Amino acid sequence: MENKMDNYLRPREEAMENIENYIIEHGLKPGDRIPAERVLCALWDYNRTTLRGAIRQLTEEGILYSKTGSGTYIAPKKLVRNLQDSQGFYSLAKSANRKVENEVLEKGFCEASKYLGRKMQVILGHKLFKLCRLRYLDDMPVLYETIYLNTDYIPGIEEYDFSGCSLYEVLKENYGMEATRGEEKLSLTRCNSDEAKYLDVEAGTPAICQSGVTRDQKDRIFECFKSITLSEYIAFGSELRRL
Repeated sequence: MENKMDNYLRPREEAMENIENYIIEHGLKPGDRIPAERVLCALWDYNRTTLRGAIRQLTEEGILYSKTGSGTYIAPKKLVRNLQDSQGFYSLAKSANRKVENEVLEKGFCEASKYLGRKMQVILGHKLFKLCRLRYLDDMPVLYETIYLNTDYIPGIEEYDFSGCSLYEVLKENYGMEATRGEEKLSLTRCNSDEAKYLDVEAGTPAICQSGVTRDQKDRIFECFKSITLSEYIAFGSELRRL
């Protein structure tokens, strides 16, 4: 059984190596499109199953990415988010000299459900501000985000245009609030139809779900969040410190 498995994997691994060599030899850069599957199959005499397996693996490793109905492209270097850092996505991308943009999909007031009330430690029906955004990194949609904010601490928050600014910067500069710590959970998920539509991937595409709450310098829970992140563009890491 082991030998059969080795024989099965070898063509895919060879195809992966050929694709990576092709990228280097032809000087392809992030955002460049690689040839169509039929071209590469003819070039190396592979069947579609082998080539697609290689492309899928390289996509999971963050070397390639696909656009629905367009083709397969060279992926930019992953942005690494430190799990021990309270820095927001906007500030992180800017500090890495990456282009970041926001598209506001929904914003407005809502009432706390039982779930949100429990997470944010407010009563059922408490007034919250909801912000749903699509986050772009180097012109690629990479993160689908839904945030709920406690309106007790942020009067007038609805007046701000969060398509062109950092939420955390608005909170700091206009409300004197800073994100100091929080509780979050990472899990593997698959994009539902709405998430897939906005992230320009197929429904069921693997992604990382990040959810939790954020506290300010007064230890108040001011934010409950959930984000769906495409792992081929953003990686999560932690810093190991010796005490």
